[in-house]
Formats: sequence, C-alpha cells, structure tokens
Amino acid sequence: MTESVGGVGEPLGAEAPVRVLVGSALAKGATRLQGAVLMVEKGEDDAIHQVRVSCRRLRSDLKLFRKLLAGDWAGELRSDLAALAQACGETRDLEVIAALVRETANSEDDEEHVETILTTLTVGLDRASARSAEVVLGATTAELLETLEAVAAAPDLKPTAAKPCGEVLPELLDAANLKFTQEANKLKPWTPDDDWHEVRLLAKRVRYAADTSASVLGDEAKATATQAAKYQELLGQHQDHCAAADALTAMAEDAAAQDDPELSFTLGRLTERHRAARRPLREEFLSLYHRP
Repeated sequence: MTESVGGVGEPLGAEAPVRVLVGSALAKGATRLQGAVLMVEKGEDDAIHQVRVSCRRLRSDLKLFRKLLAGDWAGELRSDLAALAQACGETRDLEVIAALVRETANSEDDEEHVETILTTLTVGLDRASARSAEVVLGATTAELLETLEAVAAAPDLKPTAAKPCGEVLPELLDAANLKFTQEANKLKPWTPDDDWHEVRLLAKRVRYAADTSASVLGDEAKATATQAAKYQELLGQHQDHCAAADALTAMAEDAAAQDDPELSFTLGRLTERHRAARRPLREEFLSLYHRP
C-alpha cells in the first residue's frame, strides 16, 4: 500500500552544515507524528496507519543520520518509535487483509462463508483499532512527542555534523542504496517471502533517505526517491498478499479445529489465491529492477 510522505522543506544549499538538515528532518517528523495523533483523536480514516508511517519515517531519518548522532538518545528514540508503530501494526494488517478478501472473493466462493470471514476480520479490526488508539492517545506517546520536540530543537550531534550537506549526503544516500542493491540482487522468483519483505523495507529506506536528501541534492535524489517508491509499491502489494495468506491459513486451521471443514475449504481457496498473486508481482519487480 502506498504511504504518504513529504520532503523536509525549503531547499538547503550544499554548503549548509548537515546539522541544519538533521534538525529540520526531526522537526518535520515530529510535526507529522503530532498531526497523525490528532487524526486518531478525531477518529479520522487512515489515522492509525499515518501514525505508523510517521514513526517509520522518523526511524528511517535517525538511521540515515546515525553516524552524525552523539550519545544514546537516537537508539532509545528509535526503540520508542518502533514500539508505537508496532502497537498500530495489527490494525493496519487487518484493514489490508479485509480489503483484499473483499477484492478477491468471487462467485465461486460460498457467500455465507465470505461474510463469516469478513465479520471475523471486522470484529478483530475493531478491537485492534481500540487498542491502538489507546496507546496512541496515551501518556507514553505524549511524552514521546515532547521528547521529539526537544531533540529536534537541539539534537546532540558529533563534530562531523558541521560538515557541509553536499559532502555528507551523497555518501549517506549511497550507503542506503548499496544495501538495497546487495539484497535485491539476490532475489529470485522462488526466494522465500521473508527475503522479499526485507528488500521492501530497504527500498522504503532508500525512498525516505532520498526524499530527505532532495532538499539539498535536488533532481538526482528526487529521481532516486521516485524509483524506490515504484519498488516499494510492488513489494508492498506482495507483502500484503503474503500477510493475507498467512492470516487466512491461521483462520482455516481454527475452522478445521472447530469441525467446520467447509469454511476451512473456502479459507483455503482464498489463501491459494493470495499465494498465487505473489508470482506476477515478483516477476514485475524483477523486470523493473533489472531493466537497463
């Protein structure tokens, strides 16, 4: 699924010290997360997902700049952001899985079984959403936002953060790109799902790194972000089908244990549909990735 992200802000000169960009990225990330929390408070659609996206974007920026950051604060902050994102994960997964079931169910499937499956997913989603909202609107998240605001105003940085952006950013972006290409080069149509998922995360990291760097590096970084977004979109669809297949398999096992073989059969059919959907997405990614 496509995620909404944005650049850091007004263009910076290549000679500007990179510490300016670090502070700007953290400030924008804090504002983005605060906005997503407000969406949850108002009960807006896609709010929980935007909290998750905001956390991931901030964690990516902290990882991008990790060699410039002094002390232990960044590691602690990344852990706190990861915990908040994880608290929103089940909600997002169930949203995606329910949408895919609606999309892939057809006239060959037992209508009552499909409704039973969707009802189960919806009940689970409602409960997960309530749990996620409780965490997002809780005291721990409020403290996290206060910490982010303070850190963005005066991050503890190493002396190397005084170097110009034009000198530092290409190296940081190249490192993210190198890690992605090393893993993407290993992918084959038969590669396990987890390896494809890892490459998706690396593509996302490249996208975020290029997007953050674009205020300095301009068109070249924007082009990198655009290409990485294409990879991320395909691999995101692939991961959604993997998650749906895994969830439906677990539901089929539960149905079989409850002596409902017919429901288990319908769940099995849906599962195989999602597993089959992986192949064309893998082929499309490999074709795009290896295109001259």
